[in-house]
Amino acid sequence: MHPSDFPGRDAPGTAEERPAGFVQATIEHLFDFSPDGILVTDGEGKIREANPRATELFGYSKEELIGQPIEILVPQRFRGRHPQHRENYSAHPRARRMGAAMNLWGLRKDGTEFPVDIMLKPIAGKDGSAVLSIVRDVTEQHEAQEQMRMNDARLRSIVESVSEYAIYQLDAEGHVMTWNRGAEQIKGYTANEAIGLHFTRFFTQEDIDKGHPADLLRRASRQNRVEEEGWRVRKDGSRFWANVVITAIHDSTGAITGYAKVTRDVTESKQAQESVIAELSSLLLANVDIRKLLAAFATSIRQVVSLDLATLALYDEATGKLRIQYLSAEGEELGPTKEVIVDAEASPAGRAFKTRQPLILNRLDRWPFDRESVSHLITAGMQSAVWVPLIHRERTLGAIAAASRKENAFTQHDAERLASVAGHVAMAVNNALAFKQISELRDRLDQEREYLKEEINLEHNFDDIVGESTGLRNVLRHIETVAPTDATVLIQGETGTGKELLARAIHNLSPRAERTFIKLNCAAIPAGLLESELFGHEKGAFTGAIARKIGRLELAHEGTLFLDEVGEMPLELQPKLLRALQEREIERLGGTRPILVNVRLIAATNRDLAKMVAEKEFRSDLFYRLKVFPVFAPPLRERTGDIPILVRHFVARHSRRMGKTITSIPPEAMDALVAWKWPGNIRELENFLERAVILSRGPVLYVPLAEIEDIGEEEDDTESANPTLQAAEREHILRTLREAKGMIGGPAGAAAKLGLKRTTLNSKIKKLGIERKDYM
Repeated sequence: MHPSDFPGRDAPGTAEERPAGFVQATIEHLFDFSPDGILVTDGEGKIREANPRATELFGYSKEELIGQPIEILVPQRFRGRHPQHRENYSAHPRARRMGAAMNLWGLRKDGTEFPVDIMLKPIAGKDGSAVLSIVRDVTEQHEAQEQMRMNDARLRSIVESVSEYAIYQLDAEGHVMTWNRGAEQIKGYTANEAIGLHFTRFFTQEDIDKGHPADLLRRASRQNRVEEEGWRVRKDGSRFWANVVITAIHDSTGAITGYAKVTRDVTESKQAQESVIAELSSLLLANVDIRKLLAAFATSIRQVVSLDLATLALYDEATGKLRIQYLSAEGEELGPTKEVIVDAEASPAGRAFKTRQPLILNRLDRWPFDRESVSHLITAGMQSAVWVPLIHRERTLGAIAAASRKENAFTQHDAERLASVAGHVAMAVNNALAFKQISELRDRLDQEREYLKEEINLEHNFDDIVGESTGLRNVLRHIETVAPTDATVLIQGETGTGKELLARAIHNLSPRAERTFIKLNCAAIPAGLLESELFGHEKGAFTGAIARKIGRLELAHEGTLFLDEVGEMPLELQPKLLRALQEREIERLGGTRPILVNVRLIAATNRDLAKMVAEKEFRSDLFYRLKVFPVFAPPLRERTGDIPILVRHFVARHSRRMGKTITSIPPEAMDALVAWKWPGNIRELENFLERAVILSRGPVLYVPLAEIEDIGEEEDDTESANPTLQAAEREHILRTLREAKGMIGGPAGAAAKLGLKRTTLNSKIKKLGIERKDYM
């Protein structure tokens, strides 16, 4: 049986009948593929036909449905009344459209219920009358309506509970219709007292005499929304400075039915603004250079406008460009670069400078001119900004800007408040420009003094590196050579050899010394968190990312990033680091915007990266990118001449820290310290000496030599008790030497294949009695 059976006509045979046959085929096709369930029931309410969607909705097969009463698809709580409804419909058959606002539910085979909307259509067939029922699952609409109802209730609850804002409605004439808890606290009236009052009750008498309340409603009617600040009056007659927003409410025809009003007490902000202006005015009396004013400007602006970043753009007459400085309060770091130069003709700062009018951009990435003119803000994560011109005695000096990480963060009111500060900033800037040449000369002399200081006494740059051995001095010469460049440095050496100190020395001798030195130990952070630490993440990027995080690469912009234990970096993260180094840009996890980074990289490892590359444990392309300039930190056993110096240095440091006075070190103790191999290198030596200082009770250092002697005896016993160990080691070295054709050093030499330093391998060859004739 099929719906087309009910009209009861033969297949078309004539040309005139073919269009009707086409219509019939179309109907049958729609029946089979309809997105809604379709059921056909006879006069007794039994199901005679069901389309595939109906079987899918209710969970029955077509065979299970045919012949069953329609009531099996009706929930139990409705079944008792359903036959009567069906009889009434049969007595008065009529088409019923969907959306009749009836609360209808369907029952699946598994017993679950779901909301439905049903269209009924009576049809007449050759076998009698029938009813065509089209059933639509409206679960999503039902859930959306329920969510909307809950949101409305939640919104009403929020409005009632907010105490910082007075939120209420006025009718078209200005009478109070609703009153929340915040309104009670700010204005002093209870809801019973306020409802019905005219809103002019909250204005000062001066504003009432001027007709200001009525003017506000007229402006809101014309502009739809009005925001202003001014004095308002509480129930007890006291005044407060209020930020007020009035929005017109329209009905479906566009007629105004009332107004929504939000009032906030900003008296403290008003007082702070007046204090800021007074403070800036006092700065004008002092001959201060512009750099010292930057922190004062930043503090002042932040007190009058909510922002994430502020900039000061000054016009350079020599180049016709605007030079942008980042304004940072005391203790804050500057923006991503110290200075940005933009075109005065094609930049927001230039627009404010040229037109002498404020400019607001709600979306920085939609600025219609040169994108480079706002790239410094976009790179810093800003999304909106406002610019105000700096004008002093008819001379435009530049522009001041406030930026935010949020879109649509600034209003015309914010521009007016910023302008009130900008006038005083312009006066201070004009005063400071007179001292610019003196400031530049002072900076130049400071640079020359630092340069001469480095030339005269270079070792002062290595205050934390102690020692005079040839091996250490060679390393320092290498550092002195590579530091002024931006080359990537790979520091290799055993654990405890002071690789981080060497990295800091490179940074301190580099042009980036005034910027940040950021350290990241790849072995100390779980692999799953290392990518976030390195590149940062956006809020919501993954479970637990409750706020935006700036990564180490971004923090090190214009400075140095030190990756310690780089050999522990997961393979899957290495290509991303390589791309960041090559492209000089990154993306935070969960972010879609590239962030430019200019970083000098120094890496360190105690592992043999070349061997790891050969064993596919480290990417070769990253290895060669890191190994631009390798530096080897010598182990302490290769610089025994430095041990007495280090001993005195560490004893002095820890005795001073502990408040002890130690004046001498026994010779036999010093000899034992020099003789010990110190497998833990300088770190082990320092920890041992810290323990010795703790144990010392007088001016003579007490060195627990028994600890060293016991460890040494254990090593000797181990070697003598395992003669086969030496034989196995000897054979392994001989085999490697043969494979390397007798070559010890170099990338293909035996030392590299064994993962040893060349000097260490030479020592082992000598100790094991290996001669050249044994392997050549």
